[in-house]
Order: sequence, then structure tokens, then C-alpha cells
Amino acid sequence: MKQNRYLIALLAFAASFTLFSCSDSDDDGGAGGGSSTDQVTCYVLNQGNSGENNASLQTYNFSTGMATSADCENDLFRAANGELLGDVAQDMLWVGDRLFVTVSNSQKLEVLDLDGKLLNRHIYAAEGASPRSLTTDGNSVYVTNYDGFVYVYDAMSGDSVTRIYSGSYPEGIAYSKGCLVVNNSNWGGYGGGEASVAVIDVASRSVVCTIKENVCNPYSESVVCDGEVYIVDSGNYADIPSKICRVDVDSARLVEVGRGSLLSTDGEALYFVDASFSYDIMGYNYSSLYKMDVADGGLSEILPAEKMTDIYSLDVDPATGNVYVGYAQYGVPGTMRVYGGNSGEQLSVFEVGYYPVGARFAY
Repeated sequence: MKQNRYLIALLAFAASFTLFSCSDSDDDGGAGGGSSTDQVTCYVLNQGNSGENNASLQTYNFSTGMATSADCENDLFRAANGELLGDVAQDMLWVGDRLFVTVSNSQKLEVLDLDGKLLNRHIYAAEGASPRSLTTDGNSVYVTNYDGFVYVYDAMSGDSVTRIYSGSYPEGIAYSKGCLVVNNSNWGGYGGGEASVAVIDVASRSVVCTIKENVCNPYSESVVCDGEVYIVDSGNYADIPSKICRVDVDSARLVEVGRGSLLSTDGEALYFVDASFSYDIMGYNYSSLYKMDVADGGLSEILPAEKMTDIYSLDVDPATGNVYVGYAQYGVPGTMRVYGGNSGEQLSVFEVGYYPVGARFAY
């Protein structure tokens, strides 16, 4: 999921326009399984403040409107393990009866049961290592890492299998049709390499295609909708805007379908909003929240732009079509609001931790 965008804005100003690439959610949240407690509808991962070791994990039940504590001292992970989750939680994936969580600054991958109990832990010691986004093909879990590799783990045991070199600072990742699609961000242009989108054949575990044309800064927004992979290329925060693209593997190119920086899907439609950082105003521009039918390109507005101010994460519950929008402001805990995916009606609101990076749904 993403860096602290508000902290980034301050750093960008102080460092005379040096900006990191942002990072967010990945794919549609995994598949299979069910929670060990009937009160769980979704898991919410809170990134926390960089350097403060206050990432947290909580649960929320839409039917009852009840959420567990967002306070990192009382969250699900701390309650189950007697320790804090770590420094900057990045992404979460639910596969079967396992939760996989990347914690970037702590340089680790946590494998948990559905009650948050630690089952396995992987520490990345390589120079520049920072685990980022997650996806699965049902048998293996794939983790991008800023050291340039995609790490492969057994989905059942969480044990390490192998790693595959992808490119410069890989961020988002998605699986479809026997291939992994990986966003090599090149750290927003400051990674010393080249931005690209790599296509990896799962069977051979090798890169079969690298897309470079019209690729600027692809980051962690990456979803699978109607069998196709869609990503966000966040541009350069100046004259190259953030855009949503379909990855056309056959022709090795990106096909732009809209403008946006946050992206989610229910499997049949794309949901997106543009909340891009702009050097021109040294802040963020916010668009409306849109829903796009990928079959015919039909576009509808779900929520107006004024409802998107301070948005930090966007996720859609594929079972209900409800849209979960995480909001964050610098230095204070965030909120999660649940909206009807067609009506835009606010259905629920609850407190979350610092910088909610996303929701994953368990049925």
C-alpha cells in the first residue's frame, strides 16, 4: 500500500522537490477461507507513522457495525502476540486461513492466522530491502521488494520458496492468466534504474516481457478486473499526470483508460479516484469517485470530489459492492467510511489507526 503521503508532501518541499513513489494496494485481496470468528467482515491494516512503530491491525463487522480497537497497543496483532506489528505496514493479503502482512521499514513479512497469531516471520537483510505488495495464484504468495526481487512463498505454510528478479524498486503486483504483472517504480525516478512493467511467467519463474514505453512511475495500485490487469502510473507529480492503464501483455504496452491515483475493483468494474500530489500547489488535488464498467467503458460518479478530501485508501467488498474509503490527516488517527457502491450513500463509519492502508474481506 502507500508511503505517508502527508509526510511525503512535507519532505518534497523541504528537499527541493525530491519525492518518493507512493505505494498501495495491490490486488483484490486474496481468496478462499473464512474467519475463525463469525464477527469478522473485514480486516483493516493501518500503516502507522514512519519511525514510530505504530502500525496496527483491526477487524470490522459490517452487520453489527463493531470494530476492534485501532490503537496499536490494543490491536489484533498486539493482543495475539504481545508485541507491536512494526514500522510502516505496507500491504495485507488473505489466502485461505492465513494473513500475509508486509511491514516495510521493519523489513519483514508476517504470516498470521485469522486471529492475528504469528505463524511465520521472514526478515529481509539485503541492502535496500523493503517488502511492498502482495498477490497470490492460490498456491504461492508473491511479495515485491525494493531490492529488485519478487519473493515466492508457499501459501499454506508461509515457507520461503525462491525469488525472481523483476527490476528497479518493484511495487504493485497482480496475478492473472498464469502471469505476474509487476510495477517496477524505479522509486519515482530516483532509483538509479528504469521504470517498467514486468510480466513474469509463473511456470518458468522468468520475465517474459518488460514494458517500458510510456511508463513513468508505476506504483502499488494493481488490480485484476474481468481477467485483465489494471495499474496506476502515478506520473511525475508535475506535467505527466497519474493515469489508470490496462496492461496489454500481447502487445507489450499500457492502454490508458482513465485518470486516477487510487484504484480498486469488485471483479467486474473499476472504482477509482484521483488524489494526486501536485508540485504546482504543493498539495493534493481530489477528483470524484468513479465506477467504470470495463465491458463497455461506461462511467458513473459514485461520490463527489468534496467527499474525497483526505482519502488515503480505496477498497471494494466484492460480495456486497460496498466501497470502503480510508481517510487520513497528518498526526491523528484516521477514519473508515463505508458507502453503497451504486448509491454513494454512507452506510457506516468507524475509527481506524494512523494512515489506513486498506481493507481485506473475509467470508
